Amino acid sequence: MNIKGINVTTYAVNHRETWVFVQIDTDEGIQGLGELNPSAPRGACLAALRQLEQLLIGEDPCQIAYLTEMVNMTAMDRPGIHAFSAIEQGLWDILGKSLGVPVYTLLGGRCRDEIRVYANITRNTFELTPEAFSESASAAVADGFDTLKIAPFSGHGLSPVDDFRTAENGLRCVHAVRDAVGPDVGLMVDLYGMYTADCALKIAYALDGTDLFWLEEPVRDGDIEGYARVKAECQFTVAGGERMQLLKGYRDVLEHPMMDVIMPDVTIVGGIGALKQCASAAEACGMQTAPHGPFGPITVASGIQAMASHPGFLILEYPWGLTPQRPDLTVPPERIENSRIAVPDGPGLGVVLNEELIRTG
Repeated sequence: MNIKGINVTTYAVNHRETWVFVQIDTDEGIQGLGELNPSAPRGACLAALRQLEQLLIGEDPCQIAYLTEMVNMTAMDRPGIHAFSAIEQGLWDILGKSLGVPVYTLLGGRCRDEIRVYANITRNTFELTPEAFSESASAAVADGFDTLKIAPFSGHGLSPVDDFRTAENGLRCVHAVRDAVGPDVGLMVDLYGMYTADCALKIAYALDGTDLFWLEEPVRDGDIEGYARVKAECQFTVAGGERMQLLKGYRDVLEHPMMDVIMPDVTIVGGIGALKQCASAAEACGMQTAPHGPFGPITVASGIQAMASHPGFLILEYPWGLTPQRPDLTVPPERIENSRIAVPDGPGLGVVLNEELIRTG
């Protein structure tokens, strides 16, 4: 079997976001699906995708390790790794389909029958106010989610911010959401890496009593000392690492006591294989994995396959409320019950795109 070409399909979610699906075609008619990170620079990623296509045409898509080595991701820039991350998801999809097994079987077998997901409600909350976040949080809980994430601390300029006064509105939002959903719903707070360690710790102390599931990205990437200090002095679990690429990108996290949970993103880190590799390395260092990825259904499907086979999995991100058509964009439909998605039994990623719905979208 050989790669014939790579096609791109887009789906406009709303006025702010478009999901980009990457399809790998083969000479035997088997197609593989991946998803491109929608937040990455689109033009540069698509240019890298076309360069990779020319390199991969005629190659056997099932030789994933060889192709990953051949493209030399360690020498790529960020858009190049984004592009190959999408392609690599499709390669696993093709391999699974060619053998008639789910991707998780190829990664060592299934550890669980369902994947716990949390609702990222920030992307559907357009006003950073206590009222807006509380309304979204209550609606997400009504939709069956038992864990939520909010990011009300934004719009304060370039990081690192050391002015605690800028956090006042965000703090009100967090307390309002906790009051709205009650004590039994998990609540995550994302600081977007905007603050100094001093300011992040002041925020953490001000959130005492909110019983956070985790505090995410309290300081900027690369601030090893700041992360280590927050983790040592903070009363909450600390999570981060969503922008890191390849295993080498997690070197500092693995070598220093910086965080409790890593958040590799399958569309950023290098694909399914890199996600599983980073998760295994983190587990060896006593950390759990909760993949980032508040994007389209193929990102979620790839995360499900990788984490179904990973013992140290914690929870998977889900973009709540972006489009009512979301569940039916794939066949079989994406269904969430009690904040869980059943691990599919179908070959490859276990889903295909609902092309008619995407086309008429």
